[in-house]
Amino acid sequence: MRWKFGTPITLETENYILRSIEPAHIPGEIVAWFADKEVMRYMNDPMGMDNNQLSRFFSNYKNTGNFALLIHDKATKKPVGIFRIYIDFKNEMAITSIMIGDKDFWGAAVVLEVRERIIQFLFSAMKIEKICGYVRSRNLPALFNYSRQHFKKEGVRIRQIRNREGGFDDVVEFALFKEDWLEQKRVEYAALKTKEET
Repeated sequence: MRWKFGTPITLETENYILRSIEPAHIPGEIVAWFADKEVMRYMNDPMGMDNNQLSRFFSNYKNTGNFALLIHDKATKKPVGIFRIYIDFKNEMAITSIMIGDKDFWGAAVVLEVRERIIQFLFSAMKIEKICGYVRSRNLPALFNYSRQHFKKEGVRIRQIRNREGGFDDVVEFALFKEDWLEQKRVEYAALKTKEET
């Protein structure tokens, strides 16, 4: 993968393309997502930002330590969500966050597919050793997805963050280590090879 540090990035999966959000060109879909209570239910960002506010918001993602990637469906070219990455290079750690804004894609395994590509990017290209995800305990689909991708539950922070209903949510902390991911890939490859030989 050829990419110059600090420039916009493009990553691809079988069904999706992820591209750095251009602050000067915020699609209307993003504005609509940030105004939708259902979409924003488990997100920590302010709701209701207009195009100019979102432009300033996403200008903080410089494609160095912070990335904001717009997920496009290859078949329809539609934006379907946003994947964000925050890298701590000193400690070789990254925190990731994903929003699926297009409700037609809820339950369509978008998260699993694009996160696998992000994991590969972080562990291989960025030389990260640990990837973390923080999930509100009420967000059952996110809890399921992290577990399905072999992230380990490291702990729970009780009443950690205020929710949009005025109460507080617990936050579940997940992590995936590079050595565990490499072992997982080795096992999957061995199983596939054995299947092909039989």
